[in-house]
Amino acid sequence: MGWFADDNRVYPRRRTRLRPVKIAGMSRQFLDEGTLYDLSKGGARIRRIGDRPLPRRFLLLDEVELKFWQVALVWESGREAGVRFIGSEIKPTRAETLRLTGRYYALTD
Repeated sequence: MGWFADDNRVYPRRRTRLRPVKIAGMSRQFLDEGTLYDLSKGGARIRRIGDRPLPRRFLLLDEVELKFWQVALVWESGREAGVRFIGSEIKPTRAETLRLTGRYYALTD
């Protein structure tokens, strides 16, 4: 495993086709939404809609592939954030998917 000198990363990153993501707390409550901008084997860069600080650990829901990644926040700059994958992918339940991507996903009960 080598280091890529341009930005101290372990894995090469690749651009994605700007996939929509939802950011959820570890208890799966909605926090923010954004776009998956870069992806590598070990992490991702996201661009967020909101500007509230993110928790150190959270879930990232890929709305295209319908899977959660458990992630740790590595850096934050404005509305961009870099995350590292810290666990295996999780398949959301249908109810979780609807709650986070459905019509009124940002509203809480």
